[in-house]
Amino acid sequence: MVSTAAPIELLGPLFLFRDELSALDALVARIVPGDTGDPGAREAGVVVYIDRALAGPYAEWQLAYREGLRLLNGYALERHGARFHELAEADQDAIVGALEANQVPGFGGNGSADFFAMVWAHTVEGLLCDPAYGGNRDGAGWKLIGFPGAQYGYSATDMRYGADLTKKPIMTLADIGRLSRDKPELFYTRAGDFFVPTAQEVPRMPSAENTLDTAQSQGA
Repeated sequence: MVSTAAPIELLGPLFLFRDELSALDALVARIVPGDTGDPGAREAGVVVYIDRALAGPYAEWQLAYREGLRLLNGYALERHGARFHELAEADQDAIVGALEANQVPGFGGNGSADFFAMVWAHTVEGLLCDPAYGGNRDGAGWKLIGFPGAQYGYSATDMRYGADLTKKPIMTLADIGRLSRDKPELFYTRAGDFFVPTAQEVPRMPSAENTLDTAQSQGA
C-alpha cells in the first residue's frame, strides 16, 4: 500500500538547478549509501525532498545550499579535475570527509562542517519522512528502521514493549486518506455506551448577548 514519490517527481525541480541536483544527489548517496537491492538516500529520493523543502518551508537555507554545492564542485574540480558527481565513490568519500572535518575552504560561518551537518540532517529527514513530502520512496527509510508508517491504529499486542512491527504492512498518509474514504467506520465510530449531556448541561457558546448577561449578573 506504500505510495511512492513518483507523482511528485513529475513536477521536476522546484529550486535547485540540474548541476546542483547532481552534486546533492551524489552527496546524499555517500551519506546513506545504497543500491537497488538495499536502498539508500539516492534510491529513496532524498534529493527530491530537499529540493521541495528549499522551495517551501526551508527557503531560508536556499543560499546556503546554492553556495555550498558550488564550493563542493569547485573543490572537486581543484582536487580531481571533475565535478563531485563525476568522481569515483572513493574520491567522493574523501571529499565528504574533508567537508565534515571543516577542511573545504570558502565556506562562511563555522565552515564546511556546518554545511555538511545541514545536508546530513536534511538527508535523514528525507529518508524517514512520509512519501508525500518527496522522499522515502517506497517506504525505503521506514523499512530500514522497521517502522510501519502512518498506521490508523495499533492493537494491544502491537503496543507491547519490544513488539516486532516489521511484518506489519507499511502505510503512508495517502494510504490513510484512502482508507478513511473507503472504511470511515474505522475512524468515526466508537463502541460502547457514552454519557450524553442534556441540553441544559451544555454550556452556551460565547456571544455578545450572553457575555453581557453574564457581566450584568456579576454586577459589572
